[in-house]
Amino acid sequence: MASPRLFIIHGYTAGPHHHWFDWLKREAEALGLAVTVPALPNSQHPEDKAWQSALAECVGEVNSQTWFVGHSLGCITALRYLNQQPAGKNAAGIIMVAGFSESVPPLPELDAFMCSPFDASRLVQQVPHRAVIASLNDEIVPPALSLRFSQQLNAPFYALPDCGHFLSRDGITELPLVMNLLRQSVTL
Repeated sequence: MASPRLFIIHGYTAGPHHHWFDWLKREAEALGLAVTVPALPNSQHPEDKAWQSALAECVGEVNSQTWFVGHSLGCITALRYLNQQPAGKNAAGIIMVAGFSESVPPLPELDAFMCSPFDASRLVQQVPHRAVIASLNDEIVPPALSLRFSQQLNAPFYALPDCGHFLSRDGITELPLVMNLLRQSVTL
């Protein structure tokens, strides 16, 4: 059986080496996962179609050994990608950090990106391992949005007290909870 693959999907204004992504890549590789952190185009002015195209080029075929960790806008991006997969091409799991599926009041510039829906019920049926992580003091994505997101995904909700938006400027350069969730669920 092939090694589990992990794709870390960055968000708005970010890139592959921001925040805690390099740390997670190193930790997950040490666990035995093949890890890719794709650079999504024009993250200062994201466009859903361009991001979906970049993911398709990078990820290719999804299977029961494919995992996604999304951060912020990267969460809905990963879920829309999974919605496009043919029947029977199911991912193993998703871990969504500061995720949301509706307009975010502090970021009206993302409203156009958020217009495309995703099918949460299909994801619940097709992706066995799901988790949503939020910070109770997130000033960018209100925790209530992440809670509703977790409810849509019928996913356990992990509320951390003081991580802001999980950015390096919030002091978050490691995210052990994500690694703990991967260790509990990834089959090597």
